[in-house]
Amino acid sequence: MNVTFQKLNTAYRPSVPAQTRQTPKAGKVKGDYDTVNIRRSQAAPEDDETFARMLARKAAAQLGDGASQEKMQELSRRISDGSYQPDAQRIAGRLLGLG
Repeated sequence: MNVTFQKLNTAYRPSVPAQTRQTPKAGKVKGDYDTVNIRRSQAAPEDDETFARMLARKAAAQLGDGASQEKMQELSRRISDGSYQPDAQRIAGRLLGLG
């Protein structure tokens, strides 16, 4: 589990001095409080790496062979002479996986 702490905007909160940390005394500690331990499991980096590799393989499989040399030359010509007008809606849809 990852826990990310973000710095708060101190303009809206007055500064509060940090309390000194007290070490528990030997034996039974009196008090009614909860304890929270947050640790990252040892398996998490491997799981993350496996997931990233799976996504990379899936994305690479969907790419195909790419554009032909003729299509690239035609696109280059249209861009250089100013006649190329990209379709923003189509690009956004493809980025979102809609078409």
